[in-house]
Amino acid sequence: MDFLKLLRSLEEFLYELCTWFLFFPRTLYRVIVHPRRMAQYVTTELTQKLDKQFDDAISPPMFLMLAVLVAHGVELLMHQQIVGTGQLSRTVFGNEESLLLYRSITFAVWPLIATVHMLRRSKLPMTRETLRRPFFVQCYLTAPFAVALSTSMVFVRLPGQLSTHIGVAVSLLSLLWYAVVQAGWLKVALERSWLNTVLSTLWVLLWGIAINSLIGWVLLTS
Repeated sequence: MDFLKLLRSLEEFLYELCTWFLFFPRTLYRVIVHPRRMAQYVTTELTQKLDKQFDDAISPPMFLMLAVLVAHGVELLMHQQIVGTGQLSRTVFGNEESLLLYRSITFAVWPLIATVHMLRRSKLPMTRETLRRPFFVQCYLTAPFAVALSTSMVFVRLPGQLSTHIGVAVSLLSLLWYAVVQAGWLKVALERSWLNTVLSTLWVLLWGIAINSLIGWVLLTS
């Protein structure tokens, strides 16, 4: 009986894994080309029954984790794995599970910062319910940024000026896209002037950069 349950679990996992190959690039394309439409899509899907939510896409938190996994796959293909120098960094970077968890958390910081900022500016209470919708939207919006930025860092570490220039260009373009998308989302969510929206966007970006830089510094010096 337990063996049959195991087979059914494996069957379900295999099916889910296969759907990721179909829905990940499809969802990625939709987020890049139609970020506002996908933000509305999240709002609509969260009103559905739990088993019907995101039936034609990948759920936002899973999508962000898969984006990190794809970027890590590119790093492995290019043989550009990060090597830790300290005890803590060797522990994190020397283990695939720890490395993926670390990167998932660092990129999840961006959706959390944007969500908290939006709720505070809107003077809404911070509860699991109020956090869910904006955080899910932000997971969608952050995933393309995560893939592009992580991949660009791989090119930066490759030998040769051309690859470095490509990496820097991709990282700047990804940051620009992310800033524009954030501004568009914050403009709708906060219903403020464009000047106020730009300041909010800069606030979110600077906090995201600061927190990730601090985490990176702690790893490199520990």
